[in-house]
Amino acid sequence: MRQRKELLHLLAQKNLKRTSQRALIWGALLDVKGHPSVEQLRDLLIAKGHRIGVATIYRTLKILLASGFVRQSRLNGMTRYEPVFGQPNHLHFICNSCGSNVEFPSRKVETLIRQVTKEHGFEERYSRYAIHGLCKSCVRKEAKHAGMSQKQRLEKTMIRDALELTLAIERRGYTFYSNAARKTKDSGGRLMFHRLAAEESGHLRRLQEEYRMLMIGSPWLTKEPARLPVSRKIADGIFPQKALLKIEVMEGTSDLKALNLAMDLERRSHRFFSDFARQIADRRGKKIFLEVAEDEASHLQALMSEYDTLVKKRGK
Repeated sequence: MRQRKELLHLLAQKNLKRTSQRALIWGALLDVKGHPSVEQLRDLLIAKGHRIGVATIYRTLKILLASGFVRQSRLNGMTRYEPVFGQPNHLHFICNSCGSNVEFPSRKVETLIRQVTKEHGFEERYSRYAIHGLCKSCVRKEAKHAGMSQKQRLEKTMIRDALELTLAIERRGYTFYSNAARKTKDSGGRLMFHRLAAEESGHLRRLQEEYRMLMIGSPWLTKEPARLPVSRKIADGIFPQKALLKIEVMEGTSDLKALNLAMDLERRSHRFFSDFARQIADRRGKKIFLEVAEDEASHLQALMSEYDTLVKKRGK
């Protein structure tokens, strides 16, 4: 209870009102574990049945900060708070790789600080230490990476580069179809472009998830140089921005014309990936791009079949 009475003394010294809201905020800070943000304090108070606005919490924290009752810090990109009273000196282990933050109270550190401050006649109120490095999980990942053979590292890097290149191409296709849907006024053409954009969006989500999982499993790839034998701007060779802008997408573009445009783009994409696969000596890289080429060929075949079906229906 002593810590709670300290707040009453502070408010009296500053001629501030002893409101129930201020008492609740201070009590929540003392009770909560870790270093809560303003939003977390608000959620905690709401969970206990107290509806206190964020602005009120900010104002109370400002008073507590100015009086040394609370310490403010930035952890994981967010401003957090912790009460000074009753808190032992502690360490924060902050991982440089995944950003995790673990608090580690230490009586040994506390004893050492008391000895040093006593020797220098310094009255210590509060200390906080951050040790930056790698957590256990990231240490294991780095050890696993270190144990990988050069061939395995090369394969992982090739997969990363292949995914990045394919993502760049899929984004061009999605952008083209989305813009085409906005240009054409023909209902059939507009619906067709919307459908094609949705298909590209689906491809993008799948590839983005593959890329995300690859980078989570192998964070060392963020520092690995590119291994592809050509510039990543090669995507411009398939869907060059200037060429796409020149493609005739008129207000009256029909669904058949939309399919024709889509087939042309798929042919370009299939041709590129097939040719690119032949240029790569690495077996894993070759296999990746051949698989992408097969996907593009399959999509092209489906579009051609749909086009033929529409032509036959309208010919009757």
